[in-house]
Amino acid sequence: MKQLDKSDRNQLKMSSLEVLVSPDSNVRVIDCFLDFALGSDLGFKVNQDQRTGRPSFPVGTLLEIYIYGYLNKVRSSRDLQKACEVNVELWWLLHEQKPSYKTIANFRKDNNEAFKTLFKIFRDFCKKLELYGRSTVAIDGTKIRGQNARKNNFNINKINRHLEYIATQEEYLKTLEQEDEIDEKLKKVKARKEKYENLKKQLEDSGETQISTTDPDARSLPLNMNMVEVGYNIQSAVDDKHNLIVDYEVTNKTDINALGPMAIKSKNALDIQDDETLTILADKGYYKGEQIHKCHEENLDTLVAPLLREDKKKAAHVRKSRFSYDAESNEYICPNNERLSYQATYKRRKGGKNVGQFDRYNIKYPVCINCPYFKECVTPSQQKSGQGRTIDRCVYEPLRERNNEQIATRRSEYKKRQAIVEHPFGTIKRQLFIWLALANSETGMYYTLMKTKPKVETEISIIFLCYNLRRVMSILGKEVLKKAFVAFFNRFLSMISTIDALICNFAIQIYHTSQKMVYF
Repeated sequence: MKQLDKSDRNQLKMSSLEVLVSPDSNVRVIDCFLDFALGSDLGFKVNQDQRTGRPSFPVGTLLEIYIYGYLNKVRSSRDLQKACEVNVELWWLLHEQKPSYKTIANFRKDNNEAFKTLFKIFRDFCKKLELYGRSTVAIDGTKIRGQNARKNNFNINKINRHLEYIATQEEYLKTLEQEDEIDEKLKKVKARKEKYENLKKQLEDSGETQISTTDPDARSLPLNMNMVEVGYNIQSAVDDKHNLIVDYEVTNKTDINALGPMAIKSKNALDIQDDETLTILADKGYYKGEQIHKCHEENLDTLVAPLLREDKKKAAHVRKSRFSYDAESNEYICPNNERLSYQATYKRRKGGKNVGQFDRYNIKYPVCINCPYFKECVTPSQQKSGQGRTIDRCVYEPLRERNNEQIATRRSEYKKRQAIVEHPFGTIKRQLFIWLALANSETGMYYTLMKTKPKVETEISIIFLCYNLRRVMSILGKEVLKKAFVAFFNRFLSMISTIDALICNFAIQIYHTSQKMVYF
């Protein structure tokens, strides 16, 4: 069977980098984007090698390495260095400059705010092209694993368990005969005891509930199916028109207090005016009256899936949901048609912190005791102290009720939430593989390379920038996008003819007219 001939490795060829790189390669888009972006003062800095006095690499070179790397599943600084040495597209993009891994790593480490600014510049560019709908934004968070093992994350209960175990070891070793080997073991036990006592003191002094020894900012966060992982919670706000990311925030807490801040950031990012309406969609993890109130104060239309918090210790027919509220008389009506009157307003505290303001309603004991549901409805402690049934109503309860009514009447609108906000996370995790899966893929967990919150923010800035860039390539096409970069960059206006500018604008207008959604 005839086979293809191999070319001679010693054959000399006349060629150039321009010929070797495909006309529709992503590197040509990256090149145009950075020509556009570097026209602004981004605040990037590159440290010069003080030992050799060698000139520093241009900012654009190091930016090109990171954008190309994250778009092509390469994040490690050592892998990026290797790519600069062997990748033809990077030879073209970097003009054959080849920084060391240390230079590459330091650039990412030292430019947290500048990478955030670069994300915002591309977002503003997309706003000029009207790629954001500015009418509906979905908010959600995803947990990523940090560079901190679970065994190196401690809370007060875990520390106390270790100290108790060490105390039993110490007591046992003291009962044995004094030998050199026993003394050595006892020294090790005392060293471990001192370690945990220091951790306990640090935890008490910080006022935090957790402490991590490898990455001090990483926290243990709940996942699905009662699983936990030590890492970060990445909040993102996504516009519904083309699933482009509007804004983001790296936190080490759960979603419950994130709705208001993320909604306000989205409003500011999209330049929503007071006479304009922006709808915010979120799942039940964000269901908190105080946060919904913050959104309404900013004139934001908010739809949050209701979270039913029922007391499962009580029988179903005497739970709070079976009591109806009469707004006119400010009373609750129980299943036996008796009324609970307003008693007082108080502030509830949990763990030494104020968790909200509540109105308390109660019914007199003589009325309750004659009810057939008395023993099921009134707690044993209340029965013993001669009290009737009480109900607490949060001051934000009217907002919750209004939200629940809106969810019921606008269900079809709310159902879009998952399709909007899960698109970026699905693309990043499943298609771009920017966050690599762990060996145990059943956990569904992904990780960051960086330690501490500011550095993790830097990496997330690059990831979300690359997602938006990749998304716009698919929406507009690479040629139209390159011409748009040039058209919006004054330094290069002289490089294109009036016809090219008209073609670029015409193509963008045609696209907006068709409103055609394109996926990766």
